[in-house]
Amino acid sequence: MKKIKTTAQGFLMGAVLFSLPANLFAWEPNAADLKQAVSTGNFASYFDNLTKWLGQKATATPGGTSEQGLKTLLKDPAVVSALGQRTFLLKYGTGNVESFAKAESSNQAFLLGVMQNGQTLDQLLIGAVPIGLRQREDNSFGIPGGSLNIWKTIYDADPDSRTGLYLKLAMATAMNPPGTGCRGAGQPEKPEEPLSRYQHFKAAHKNKELFPSFDRLEVWELRHVTCSMATNADLAWGREMVNTWNPTFRNNEGVVETTTQVWRRNSPISHGNSYKNVLAGGGKCGPRSSWSVFICQAFGIPATGVGQPAHACVAYRKPDGVWATAFGRSWAASKLLGLSGNEFVEGMNARLQPERFALVEHMRWLALALPAANQAPILELAKEITKAPPAPAATPAKEPAPVVAKPATPATPVVPPTFSAVNGVIHADAASFFDNGGCTVFGGHPGVWLNDSYPAGTGKQIHFAANMGSVWAGYKINVPATGIYQLVAKVGTVNFEQGLFVRSYGAMYTAKSATASAVYKNMVKDLGPQQAIDNNPGTRWAVNEGVDQAMLEIDLGESKPISTCMIDERFFNRVSRFKVEYKAGSEWKPLFEDTNIGLAYTKDFPMVKAQNVRLSTLDGRERGGPTIWEFSVGTVKNGYAWINLPCTYGLWETTKPVEIRLVKGAQTIWFFAPFQRGVSMKSFDLRFKGDTQAPGTPASAPLKPSIPSSQLKNATGEDAE
Repeated sequence: MKKIKTTAQGFLMGAVLFSLPANLFAWEPNAADLKQAVSTGNFASYFDNLTKWLGQKATATPGGTSEQGLKTLLKDPAVVSALGQRTFLLKYGTGNVESFAKAESSNQAFLLGVMQNGQTLDQLLIGAVPIGLRQREDNSFGIPGGSLNIWKTIYDADPDSRTGLYLKLAMATAMNPPGTGCRGAGQPEKPEEPLSRYQHFKAAHKNKELFPSFDRLEVWELRHVTCSMATNADLAWGREMVNTWNPTFRNNEGVVETTTQVWRRNSPISHGNSYKNVLAGGGKCGPRSSWSVFICQAFGIPATGVGQPAHACVAYRKPDGVWATAFGRSWAASKLLGLSGNEFVEGMNARLQPERFALVEHMRWLALALPAANQAPILELAKEITKAPPAPAATPAKEPAPVVAKPATPATPVVPPTFSAVNGVIHADAASFFDNGGCTVFGGHPGVWLNDSYPAGTGKQIHFAANMGSVWAGYKINVPATGIYQLVAKVGTVNFEQGLFVRSYGAMYTAKSATASAVYKNMVKDLGPQQAIDNNPGTRWAVNEGVDQAMLEIDLGESKPISTCMIDERFFNRVSRFKVEYKAGSEWKPLFEDTNIGLAYTKDFPMVKAQNVRLSTLDGRERGGPTIWEFSVGTVKNGYAWINLPCTYGLWETTKPVEIRLVKGAQTIWFFAPFQRGVSMKSFDLRFKGDTQAPGTPASAPLKPSIPSSQLKNATGEDAE
């Protein structure tokens, strides 16, 4: 008995001492009878006595079954405790509770502590109430008997689980352990153990890894966190991924918006048993729904899957306590947790009035303790209170409504630095670009995003947003020597088959002027031929759509030797056949003819001397209308390279080295992200490798970037989503 007494003190704060006058009723709730029921594992008599006593109290209360009379009755601590004990036995099942009590003596101590604590019982039972109004009115819900064992295991393992938020977390884990959530992509074959799930979220909360709204969650909401189908490792990775790759999704707890990065429809990537591959591989609405639920739960946001006609999406709790759907249609088209969307909203709104909600549920529990003939008035009154408009004072104060997470305001450093070599390495912070820009295809800001890294105080990073035709950032560097440099970048990606195109300016001739046969809508200032010779990745020469044949001529100012050419059509990819010529006297002579310019076209040819060179487009595809971002000639190419990016699953990783040829002196180097899915960059390094020329190698020999054909298709827009 001493052990039972000691354990029961763990719930002492809410324990109720039964002290009603003995002469009113033949039997009254008392500690001795409760201990007897617990120690013998026989609750039949105790349950019957609770039922009779509650019926007598309801009859004896002034006002009977009126609203005021019931409110008075339900303010009596002894009534609330007895009602909680009876409902606890009813919802768990008396047989299940008896089996638990008989299993071992320590179970009896735990059970006694729970049943003597009216506040704990009430918190548990309110948390177990279904969301739907019909289910609440039916009042036939139950609590899985096995959850007592889970709760006891957590109770024994962690004293912190006996009060406060961690008590709620323990209850939620017991009722909805891992694996009881929405089945879908990414889930493991075997769910986590309940104790491990509790410990995971407790540790994450203590480490401040979860969102602030987690502190305000009630048991019923926490159940939609603990039930996550993910492994604890995936949950931890999900938080680290967002914090590293794009911490702007943390704004207003908006991580549900990461679903925009789950993109493939017919992915060759197996989701396996990992949410990492759900993000990287994507799929149609099913995997996107699974991802949405997972990433919300990873940060402690309650969420569940939603079914809609021929579609699936997510419902999640916003910071103000109101639930919303994302990436789908309205509540009217939704089904979730066995409810229609409108039924769920009705139930969720009822929960936003906690005092009224508790009153109504206590009235229903009390009705079950009365003879059938006496139940109807109480149940009807409960319905009326539920339907009545809430009093203004009962409405909880709401926090500012969250908005969709957006990247930080794009900005350029006020005084962009020029990076020089230190110990043979040029190291550049990605956030210190001197210029940036981009071309929108599906909307968005036309440039890179400059974001604060997480946690605060760890610097900044840039983000090449998804679905942009081309996005770029430029850096000023001092190249110590002409030659080959190894280039590596510190990047974060969440999809496979990503890449960055890198190009320098400063090695090829600067043209004096340019002329063209036509300009798009005669917009010479913005889209004239001069825009294709300015060494600026953000400007271009353009011709009207429907035109296939057009000419761009550049004047070098004087006759110079030329043996190589670079052309950048970027992602437009409208030219299917073209030629380049040089002027010898009054005659134009061919240098070469080719097809498909696209991104980073280069061509070497036998050296000639020329002042004037022209590019003529001969045929086009689809809409036509050539668009040329850069056209240049010389004897030495500007440096260029393609970085095949690994899928880093959102964590920082250094890329494999690629080679790029740079010319001594002040140069600019640009990073382009054509048609990417969202690439973040923290920094890059250039390390001198050696002289560019090997014996017998022509000075104009190009350094070929390794651009896979699949990447080049994306880069030029042929295979863009």
